[in-house]
Amino acid sequence: MVAITATESGFGAHVEGVDIASVPDAVTHALLLAALDEHRLLIFRNGPAIATDAQVVEFCSSFGPLRPSLADKSRMIDHPEINLVANRNIGSVQGSGGRDALHYHSDLHHEPPLIEFIFLDALQVPAHGGATVWVDLCAAYDALSAEAQARIDHLVVRYGLRKDLDFDTYFKASATVLATRRQSTQVRLVQTNGRTGRKSVWPNAGPQSNHHAQIVGMDPDESRALLTELFEHCTDERFRYKHEWQLGDACLWHNIQTLHGRESFPEDEARMMRHLNILGITDPNQLSEN
Repeated sequence: MVAITATESGFGAHVEGVDIASVPDAVTHALLLAALDEHRLLIFRNGPAIATDAQVVEFCSSFGPLRPSLADKSRMIDHPEINLVANRNIGSVQGSGGRDALHYHSDLHHEPPLIEFIFLDALQVPAHGGATVWVDLCAAYDALSAEAQARIDHLVVRYGLRKDLDFDTYFKASATVLATRRQSTQVRLVQTNGRTGRKSVWPNAGPQSNHHAQIVGMDPDESRALLTELFEHCTDERFRYKHEWQLGDACLWHNIQTLHGRESFPEDEARMMRHLNILGITDPNQLSEN
């Protein structure tokens, strides 16, 4: 029997009775999707049993099409939909992401549709550090004044890949792959969940972002100040949930309605995770980007 128990804040929920090694039936799938829409983050404690790569791909595919990460050097050989986020390699597959703290961000590919959900599970966890922290962008939007909401509801943000970052070494994305991808995209600053009507503010412009961001039609200094103000608002402690990983844990979350980050961990300890992007909605502004 499936049991979904919300965290104390209501942001995030623990799921019992679901085996990610199998594709959920229609009833279970509907329960999980509704829980995702309500809580934005689902946590599965699967114990030490770890699903195979093929099983994880099948489970995630039930929620939408999968898109391989830009990090082509960290794609699993037989299942390129899976990206190895780790400070260790598996054979020729290079772990990406390192061991330093990662500031809050969402995963943004420029080609439509948007990445709606992200799946992450733990193959190996460090004894110290390495927790993932999410912030709830729906709660952050709700906490804005009516005047602030009205100011941003219609705004569009243009994101472009930064040219000063070493995508090859750090992000494990080869120049060949980067050259085949769009270098920028436009999306609404305020996103709306089409199934629920719930709004979220999405300022994907933190200090460690691999994108530069500019609000379309706004003075650059004003745009920078507003995005910084919104980012600081969204990442306030009252909107956070932190997950301390155990072996076999899996998390599935709304990429568009959350930001996520990672705490650092010792280099001499291994942290190895499987990461999958699940596609969903297309923002109409993406289609207008040249």
